[in-house]
Amino acid sequence: MKRSTAAAAAVLATAGLLTGCSTAKSDGSGSGATSTVRLTTHPTQAFQAGWNPFAAQPNAGVSFFYEPLIRVNPQKPSPQPWLADSWKFSDGGRTLTFRLHPGVKWSDGKPLTAEDVKYSLDVPLEHRELNLSGVPYTSVDAPDGTTVVVHYPKVGYSDLGAFKNRNIYPRHIWSGRNLKTDQNLEPVGSGPATLDSFSPQQITLKIRKDYWNGSFPAVRKVAIVAAQESSTRSLLLKDKLDWSTMSWQGADKNYVAADPEHHKYQVYPLLGSEGVLFNTAKGPTADVHVRRALTKAVDVTRVLKVMGTGQPAVNPAGLNNKVGAAWLPADLAGRTLKQDAAGARAELAAGGWTVRHGELSKDGKSHPLTLNVFQPYANWVDMGTALKDQWKTVLGLDVTVDNMPEATFTQKEPVGDFSMETAFTPPSGDGSIFGALNAFSGDYYTPLDKPAVNNFGRFNDPDYNAQLKKMATVDPADSARLKQLADPAVRILAQQAPFIPIGGSASFVDINSSRFTGWPTPETATYTPYTSAGPDTTLTLQNLRPAS
Repeated sequence: MKRSTAAAAAVLATAGLLTGCSTAKSDGSGSGATSTVRLTTHPTQAFQAGWNPFAAQPNAGVSFFYEPLIRVNPQKPSPQPWLADSWKFSDGGRTLTFRLHPGVKWSDGKPLTAEDVKYSLDVPLEHRELNLSGVPYTSVDAPDGTTVVVHYPKVGYSDLGAFKNRNIYPRHIWSGRNLKTDQNLEPVGSGPATLDSFSPQQITLKIRKDYWNGSFPAVRKVAIVAAQESSTRSLLLKDKLDWSTMSWQGADKNYVAADPEHHKYQVYPLLGSEGVLFNTAKGPTADVHVRRALTKAVDVTRVLKVMGTGQPAVNPAGLNNKVGAAWLPADLAGRTLKQDAAGARAELAAGGWTVRHGELSKDGKSHPLTLNVFQPYANWVDMGTALKDQWKTVLGLDVTVDNMPEATFTQKEPVGDFSMETAFTPPSGDGSIFGALNAFSGDYYTPLDKPAVNNFGRFNDPDYNAQLKKMATVDPADSARLKQLADPAVRILAQQAPFIPIGGSASFVDINSSRFTGWPTPETATYTPYTSAGPDTTLTLQNLRPAS
């Protein structure tokens, strides 16, 4: 894909989409202009100094320093140029060539070259302990200063979208450092900002005047504030924060209604969904009749109302009906799950199951069910409560709901130590249809008690796997062929019910526009206004203007 100057200008003209919590104030220039955007990136009590991008959990601000080769618009998933102006597959999809945007400089003034890109992409190959995402390429070349060639052992089409998450780092800075232990107290990057000051309560960044991808007419600094979600809500209500990205239960009543002109709560839909993931490798949920029964017993509309975060109902195959419209078969397009109490009971009977004393029973044995809930997500906790009530009402099941702290949940999930769990179903991944469907690929299957990197529910359908293998060989530009192959896979997900898709995955955006205008809306967005989304955050900041 090639960068169109006119198209890039149009994107920048509408880029105010990125969301953030920002309380703007004068930059001290004497002009009185609003120039500091205040935002939060994630809930935290305090920051620690250090911006090592290779850390397991990089510190707030890293996405302002380092950038990827491409960006992806989650609302209309297709790769767009960023540090790379164009890219092209050759050799039957086994070679991917990037042409870099000319004139990009690191914040220390040195030029960004193909050698920097090669160094960055080589990191997971040379440091296996940092290859957490399992990159599929095997080598990278830099034949000249603006060309990078990535080599795959087999067809690599499906890997293109992953480059949106592979940031580029300055070789002259990192080649002599310990990637695992260096704190990186003075980060040098290609991104729009440099470090201005640090305290445990606030990281202040200074916008670069020499940034390669355009100017920031209204923004001189960005203040990243340390705050838990309750404090974030309070700061937004008091006009002390401009931008945040958190789901807010009851936001319309508790935030928007307080100042409808300036308080905005926005939901940007993604391709995938969130709901309940079944363990298809053990226990009652290995039986498709049980999975279908539990699915048919759910009234999605009521569950979403209890969750209160503004998420839409999604397709039975787990895809957002709007974002995923191009990939849905005609007989599934626009559909959502509907409660079918009689159908749910019939499914249990078809599988030879009964309910005794609140538990599933078969062949004289009782099988209690438990739903593991990721406790840090308040809307998922409410989801679990609503589902428990509905399963009891429709099927007579007493499902145990176990609200787990993050550490416990993430320990059990990879090894399949659950019968049901709250999850992204399917995850939106890189925004591509293959990325979403591939999350349930049998290639990720591992025996129970062995950690998996994906497909934690151990779904392993031969027909589904066959379709994915065919999709992996198709150039992403050939959307007609991809849809032809995706149709059977989408239907299999709807029929085999490896998960219950409750609501659409989304990016939640909280805006206080009393100090800045130019924020986007979900209806007009060409990218997601997220406070730590790299290119999308940049585009948002570039299109803000001082409020009059």
